Amino acid sequence: MSDRQRVKEEADDGLITIKVQDTDRFRVSYTMRKTDRLQALIDFYYARKPSVTRGSGRFLVDGARMQGWKTPADFNMEDGDEVDVFTDLVGGGGSTTACSMPEQPE
Repeated sequence: MSDRQRVKEEADDGLITIKVQDTDRFRVSYTMRKTDRLQALIDFYYARKPSVTRGSGRFLVDGARMQGWKTPADFNMEDGDEVDVFTDLVGGGGSTTACSMPEQPE
């Protein structure tokens, strides 16, 4: 079987490669079927980046939040599409005070 025939069969099978990039510019690629659940992609990202706490990120496809139970077909994803990951920021909500200008002497 030639390489060209194999590529065509893979395309017919619905296999696509999706790239995942986070805010640290860490990038992974994952090949899956268009009918597979996206949870596999999410799990793959967390497995490749253990420094990120599982469940602490937001996965976005063209600005829409990705849910693990959906499939690439639900988002009309194609080979080479990219998913952005933004980690949740947890932290201080310290008190805010209004900044006032000191009074000027007359």
